[in-house]
Amino acid sequence: MDFDQINDALEPYSELESPSFLQGMLLGLMSGDTEVKEGAWIKRVLAEADIKSVKESFLMILHEMYLETDKMLNGSGFELELMLPDDDESVANRAYLLGQLCEGFLYGMGLINKDKESLRGDVLELVKDFGNISAIDVEDLEGGDDEENEESLMQLIEFVKVGVMTINEELNPVEASKIVTEAPPTDTFH
Repeated sequence: MDFDQINDALEPYSELESPSFLQGMLLGLMSGDTEVKEGAWIKRVLAEADIKSVKESFLMILHEMYLETDKMLNGSGFELELMLPDDDESVANRAYLLGQLCEGFLYGMGLINKDKESLRGDVLELVKDFGNISAIDVEDLEGGDDEENEESLMQLIEFVKVGVMTINEELNPVEASKIVTEAPPTDTFH
């Protein structure tokens, strides 16, 4: 998924904020409810933004985002890519969009009634952390040490990736498959 391509497709729909917010919303929905169907997600996106008519190309972008996000979230766990601009964008802009992704994640979880009272342990702590990240003050990043800010942002991005995977695994545990072994033969040869 290409951030700029999705950003261009969202341009006519300013209510949707950014590709980062949209992916965060989808990740939050999927983490809170493994049964979220693509059609229901798209309807929810359109309803939440009060969008009455859309272009087919926009629906195709949402379709691709759904499929890719589902594959990344429910894959091996190492391929989750957050919808953020390339590294050539300013640190402040990427940090702002990471905040929007976290805001979208919390919004998505809220849409399926995952409130703080129902969360426990690591999940509750991560939700609180995501809330703090969503309120990130990017003015502190402008004009500072770019190399240090870049490193801090990379660590924060990794933290959010691991956090999303942790929340998903905690709320949607996968039962391990039983390993079937053949019983040893009862006849022995002498």
